[in-house]
Formats: sequence, C-alpha cells, structure tokens
Amino acid sequence: MAESGLTAALAGFVATAPARAMPAGVIDSARRAFVDTVGVMLAGRHEPVVSILKTSCRDGDEAFAPACEKRLSSQDAALLGGVAGHALDYDDVAVHGHPSVVLVPALLAEAQRLGAPGREVLRAYVIGYETWAEIGAREPDAYHLRSWHPTAMLGIVAATAAAAALNHLDEDQARHALAMAASFASGVIANFGTHIKPLQAGRAAAGAIEAVRLAQAGITGAPDALESRHGLLHGISPRDDVDAQSPARALGVRWRLLEQGLSVKRYPVCYASHRAIDGVIALAKKAGLAPGEVRRVTVALGTAQAQTLRHARPLTGLEAKFSLHHNVAAALLDGTVGFAQLTDDYVRRPEVTGLFDRTVTEIRNDECPEQPGMALFDRVVIETVDGGRLDSGDIRYARGHARLPLTDDELDDKFLDCARHGGVDDGAGLLERLRHMDEPGQTWNRVVRCDAHPAP
Repeated sequence: MAESGLTAALAGFVATAPARAMPAGVIDSARRAFVDTVGVMLAGRHEPVVSILKTSCRDGDEAFAPACEKRLSSQDAALLGGVAGHALDYDDVAVHGHPSVVLVPALLAEAQRLGAPGREVLRAYVIGYETWAEIGAREPDAYHLRSWHPTAMLGIVAATAAAAALNHLDEDQARHALAMAASFASGVIANFGTHIKPLQAGRAAAGAIEAVRLAQAGITGAPDALESRHGLLHGISPRDDVDAQSPARALGVRWRLLEQGLSVKRYPVCYASHRAIDGVIALAKKAGLAPGEVRRVTVALGTAQAQTLRHARPLTGLEAKFSLHHNVAAALLDGTVGFAQLTDDYVRRPEVTGLFDRTVTEIRNDECPEQPGMALFDRVVIETVDGGRLDSGDIRYARGHARLPLTDDELDDKFLDCARHGGVDDGAGLLERLRHMDEPGQTWNRVVRCDAHPAP
C-alpha cells in the first residue's frame, strides 16, 4: 500500500528524478552554486576548525577532499567540505539557511565515489534544493527566533534527497533515508560564532550520505517522520505553526530554484548584516566620510537579524562574523569587510573597537516574505560630529541577492580571491573545470584536484 504525506511525496520526487525534465535555467543555477561553494571551501581549508578536524579523518579511497588534499571516505570528504565551506560564513543563502554548503560537499564526495556524470550531479543538486525549499516554505516563522540551526536541520534532509537521487534509490529506500535524516538532524544557534557552527553544516552533509547508505542496507524508518505530529517539522517549528500536512503540489512543477534562487555573499560574515554593510559603505563613500567624523550609526533591522548578530563587542574573528558592530566599524574604516578585516588582531585593534559603541540598532517588524528572519527593509542612518545626517533609505536587497545577483565575472573574481586565500596555485584552471563539470570527458578526480600550498 502506497504511503501518503510529505515524506512519501519527497521520496517519490527523488525516485523519479532521473527521468524528470528540468529547465535549463536550474542547471545553470546549480553550476553557479558549485563554483561559489567550492571557492569558499578552498578559502576555508586552513581555518583552525578544519585543521583540527583533519586529524580525526582516516585515509580512504572514495573521494578526494579539496579541503585537505587527500583521499578519504566520501562521508569524511563531505564532512570536511561542509566545515571548510561554512567556516568563513561566506557561502550562499536561501530559504532559512545556507543550502549549497550542505548539498555541494555531499554531492561532490558521492559523485567521486560513484563516478557519476556531471549532469546527474547538477540534477541531484536541484532535487536537493527543491526539497529544502518545499520544507522551508512550510514554516512561516524564523527558525533563528528559537534554538535550532536551520542550515543543519533542513540541510540534512535536503542533502539526503540529493544523495538519494544520485544513488538512484527507489521510492521506499528514499523514504527510509529521509526518515533517518529526520532523526539525524541536529544543531543549535547557541554555537554560532564558534567552531561548532560549521561543524553542524559538515555533519549534515556527512549524515546525508550515511542515511542513504543505511537505507540501501535495509534500515527502515517511520513513513511520516517529517510531517508527523511528533516529527521533525513540528519539533523545530519556533511557534509550532508549521504546515506539515498540505500536499506537496509544487514539487517538480514550480522550480523554486528559478523563482527564489540563491543569494551569493559579497562579504564573509553573517548575511544578516550584509544590507547594513552595503548601506554604510555607500553612504561613507558618497560623502567622503572619515571614521573620526562619525558620531553615531543607527541600523534598523529585524528581530531575528539582531539576535543572530549576537556579539556587540567581539574578541575574535569568529565572533566578528556575527557582530553588526564590528562589520559597521570595518565598513567605515576600510570600505569593505573581507578576509583582512576578520583576523583576531584586526578585531582587537583600538581604532576598530573604538567604533563599536557608535553603532546602535532599531528593530523593525516588517517581516520579509522572501527572506524569513529578515526585515522587509534595513536602513542605515549616519550622524556626523558636525550635526550632519546621512540616510540610506530603505535597503531591500544586499548586492549578490538573487534579485540583485553578481555577474559571472564578479562570481569568478570571488572564486579566484577565495582560491588565493586558500593557497591554491591554479585557481583559474579549477574554475574552468567547474564551469564545464558536466561536459563529456571530465572526470571527477580531474575536476576537483587542485594544487595548493600547505597551511601557513
């Protein structure tokens, strides 16, 4: 007897993926996601959390891990890739979280183990994204208002769907894999600004592969593990207002990757501060404003944004990624927020810390329907010591948002900058291979291999 409900609908979607027609645009979007995510994985490969984690990963023979320049099991390669990709908080954003930093490492690892064609890998990414969007769209509230880390919680389900599609699981196996993902899901916001935040993303990528393998081996789970009153979606819903029961009619009909897209980050910090950074940089540049001329910067933003940007006086580069006060200070001082502005030494510089108290926040309650947890608009007002007032007006989208996307050239520039930061010698060659990852003749060992310097 066929099961009904969300878990079964997603399993059916996964099982029919190989024969499913997809618009060309979604494949192009998936390719951009791989380019951006592999770039940030390379940029993060020498971060302390990655270096520590490498010591616990045993040599394997399933997948080459760009984050550590060695072959591992596909689960460990996915784990390290997810951690490296999220360590700098520079990965893309959509639907409550960071889809690609869970999907891409899992698929990159499994693609090598399976020798899967590049086109199948891109299609599997689309399946994963659409799964993420389907379950994320059912939650009207911002997950960041409570404890659960949405990237980890939604990510393991979406990556399981993607890996199940790549492994050609049938409907029953896919349903059991999704049920396991619901139980494997974990991650709390309290660990933002620590090593554990990227570890949560990496474990979601690795857990997805484990769920698929266990389902293939015959482990079974509940048919309604996602939508049950005691299932995942009710369990993580901030106000238990999730719609877990409506039919999943949009799957494979509406392509949310085209409708909603991915927002690519220009700055390697929490996305909740990007609109404010854009506003500060634009106002200061237009007025030729020096930091010493600033009396106060007022940033209006949403409640969940303010709660996520939880470090008013950060002491480390990790904390600074979740500090509006630091990011405003760096934007005023340097006109950008990049790798150089996120070292521990920079964060503790007196000219940086001296600006922290000049930033104040105001809370807006106009919830954004496209970006859960964000206000509809952010706004920046800079008051100067001579009584002047500079006003950004309402800022709807950060540069790089899906509605204000980076050009291909800008995306390539980000990739090459990330590769340089990660010590990769031939970033341009790797970029070219990723751009053509689905063409005949490409092998995964060749696509992902990169020559890189050892950690400094």
